[in-house]
Amino acid sequence: MSGASPDAAEGGGAVRRPSAFSARALGALAFGAAGVAILLGLMTWQIQRLAWKQALIATLEERLAAAPIALPAAPDQAAHEFRRVALTGRFTGAVGAHGFADAAYLTTLRPHGAGYRIVQPFETAEGRLILVDRGYAPVAAKNANGRAALPLPAPQGDIALTGALRWPQDADWFSDAGAGPADNVWLTRSLNSLAPLWGAEPVLVVAETATAAGPWPVPDPVNVNLPNDHLGYAVTWGGLAAVWAAMSAALVWREMRR
Repeated sequence: MSGASPDAAEGGGAVRRPSAFSARALGALAFGAAGVAILLGLMTWQIQRLAWKQALIATLEERLAAAPIALPAAPDQAAHEFRRVALTGRFTGAVGAHGFADAAYLTTLRPHGAGYRIVQPFETAEGRLILVDRGYAPVAAKNANGRAALPLPAPQGDIALTGALRWPQDADWFSDAGAGPADNVWLTRSLNSLAPLWGAEPVLVVAETATAAGPWPVPDPVNVNLPNDHLGYAVTWGGLAAVWAAMSAALVWREMRR
C-alpha cells in the first residue's frame, strides 16, 4: 500500500495552502507595519495641528470682536496680534529716508484689483511714532512715471482712528528684488525695512477708520483669514495609511503562498 498523503494522491490539482511565515513574509510584514505607523503618525500630527489652528483662529477672532484698547506700551505679537487699538494723533507728512511721505505696498484686493496699501508714520498724542496702514489705493491713483510717488493726503491736525495691530511678513532677498526705496514700491510690509525710514517704532496698525482727505486710500480692515488645510492633510495621510496597509497585506499573503 502506498504511503502517499491524500493531497499527493490528488496530483497536480491539489490546492496549495499558505505556509508558515517565511523570512520574506516577515520582512514584508515589518516593512508594511512601519509604513502604516509612520503614515498614521503623520495623520495624528495633522489632527493635532488642526486643533491648534482652530484654537488660534478662535483667539484672533475673539480679539477682533473685542472693544479697542489703548496702544500697549510694548506691543507683543503673541499677546496682541489682531488686537484692536484706539489711537489719537496725526500723520506728520514727514518725508522718510527714501524721499517719500509714505510706503506703497503692492497688493491685489478683490474687487478693487492691483494697487497699493499705503503705510505712513503716525505720531500719537503720547509722542510715539508708529506705522499705520491707511488702506488701499489703485495703481492709477498713486503711480507717476513708474514710481509710487503721487501723494495721498491725510486729514490735517489730530484725528482719532481705530485699527488692529499686525505683524506682517518680513522681507527676504526674493521679495525685495526690484522693489523698495528707489520707486517706493514694496513687496512686503516689512516692519524691519519700513520703520527705520522715519525712525518709527516697528509697530503697525491696520486702520479700519477712513484716513483720506480725498477718495483714496479706502480702509481695508483686518480679518482672520489664516490658511487651515490640516483636515485635508489628515485625511490624505489616513488614506495613504489604508492603501499602504492593503498593499502590504497582499504582499505578505503572496509571500506566504510561495
